[in-house]
Amino acid sequence: MKIESLVKYCTELTPAENQVALYILQHKEAVQHYTIQQLAVETFVSKSVIHRFCKKINFDGFNELKIQLAKEVSIEKKSEEKIDVNFPFSPSDSQRVIAQKLLWLYEETILDTHNFIRLDELRKVVSILHQAKIIDVYTHAHNINIAENFQDKMLSIGRTVNCEDSFYNQRCRAIASDQNHVAIILSYSGQATFIPQITKALYKNEITTILIGRAGNHAQLDYIKYRLYISDKENLRKRISQFSSHIAMQYILDLIFSCIFKIDYEKNLEFIQKGIEIVDDRVIENEK
Repeated sequence: MKIESLVKYCTELTPAENQVALYILQHKEAVQHYTIQQLAVETFVSKSVIHRFCKKINFDGFNELKIQLAKEVSIEKKSEEKIDVNFPFSPSDSQRVIAQKLLWLYEETILDTHNFIRLDELRKVVSILHQAKIIDVYTHAHNINIAENFQDKMLSIGRTVNCEDSFYNQRCRAIASDQNHVAIILSYSGQATFIPQITKALYKNEITTILIGRAGNHAQLDYIKYRLYISDKENLRKRISQFSSHIAMQYILDLIFSCIFKIDYEKNLEFIQKGIEIVDDRVIENEK
């Protein structure tokens, strides 16, 4: 996760630590060459304040923070053009330009989402889903296709995933869930109106619930146990389409599927091969 995001979503910073954060973000290139004493002088704080700031945003110390700064500065210099994920192309752009800009948008979205991944949280989620007998996906209408894509991949290795396409059916499934079920909620904002009733029903039935949504999404804190965050650059209303959030959701679900697949790699390959012989009746000539 980028330093800017770590600062943005850290709710424990003191005014002095916020002062350090602001200075670092405004002087990235310079700070990567500072000693801790130099930074203390420039920000009018003590070295202990800087140490505490580094700890709060998950760095062991100032040197580790400087290494991350250097990486971010290098990446920013290599970036040919900043893409507005909400309006990635303009009316004057040619089809060639639009194709290139969407490529950049995809790359930036996946990289940004990748930087939000907390490996310890991902390991727990994958372990829970691997052990689950039934996985239920709850989501809003425009994410149903992403959920169904995940369902199809999981079905190919013999795993049961449900993704109801109506709120009524989703509520009924939540109410009927038992300890064989694990729930995934797909919601970029975390503010969708279907979420409160679903999460409360799942919590009442003691169902482990996982939310996949944008960073900083703290919806239903009392009812949702695990969270996997995606890129947070998309505006909820001012946008052409959900380009970024859809790509990010797809990336995370593909990542989850891949990690589950890897646990029983040979067994899953064998299952897929057996399934192809039954469900795929195409005659394909010259297949290698």
